[in-house]
Amino acid sequence: MDKEKQLALFEKGVGLRKIPYIAIGGGKGGVGKTLVTYLLAKRLSEKGKVLVLDADMGLPDFYILSGVKPQKYLEDYFEGSATLDEITTPVDRNFDLISPRSGNDYLLHLDPKMAVELLNKLDEFIVDNYDYFLIDLGAGIHKINQLIFSSVDYPVLVLNPNIMSIIDAYGVIKTVFSNYRRTYYYAVVNQVRDKREYTKTVNVLEKSAKSFHKNIHVEGVGFIPYSPKVAMGEIPKDLFRYADTILENLLRDGYKRETKGGFWGKIAALFRH
Repeated sequence: MDKEKQLALFEKGVGLRKIPYIAIGGGKGGVGKTLVTYLLAKRLSEKGKVLVLDADMGLPDFYILSGVKPQKYLEDYFEGSATLDEITTPVDRNFDLISPRSGNDYLLHLDPKMAVELLNKLDEFIVDNYDYFLIDLGAGIHKINQLIFSSVDYPVLVLNPNIMSIIDAYGVIKTVFSNYRRTYYYAVVNQVRDKREYTKTVNVLEKSAKSFHKNIHVEGVGFIPYSPKVAMGEIPKDLFRYADTILENLLRDGYKRETKGGFWGKIAALFRH
């Protein structure tokens, strides 16, 4: 197959085995996105092979929470000094991580043709070797976060019950909808005291989102209870059963397809501007 045809197929997202792409995002930092990503990835690794991409190009910290130290980083792959296998860090059985090195915008200054070619290889690597792909987004509503959140199969917002966290989550929904017309979102509420607090938080977020546009829908898929141990760097084992509930609700009915084209083709479009 010639390169032009191969690129066209890549950008349309066809010809490759389909696996779930799940992005875990939110508003400001500190709501527990990385914790939720870890819990979900750990549980999914019992069903198949999981790859997590730490997409926080400012302060990547997934490797800290998971207790591993990458030897090679995402930048090394794009610079041509490491293969995809070399930048992949094993976290646990069936559970791998790809992480950036440090806070910079290096990846957005690549030559467009080179970027598309490398992203194509990354796409093939993921679908050939994994059953689930999770993206741990950085804080804020940067363009790359918006694009990822609008393009994945499952955009999962993590928030806390406090009003500022709800406002931040609403800001993400409003921005992504305004720029990319994404209407369906999933919500996980972290640090809740009881199920009523979870339900109330999701209802407030859903009502706020619908007040902005009637077609927006926020589906609550579960919560993580408050645990003082988490603030001390521990992950209590009982939290994993809450992750089971989240995954059951999230994956139960399949995702709500809203956009055309492949995920990596849309990311590649960033390099053309």
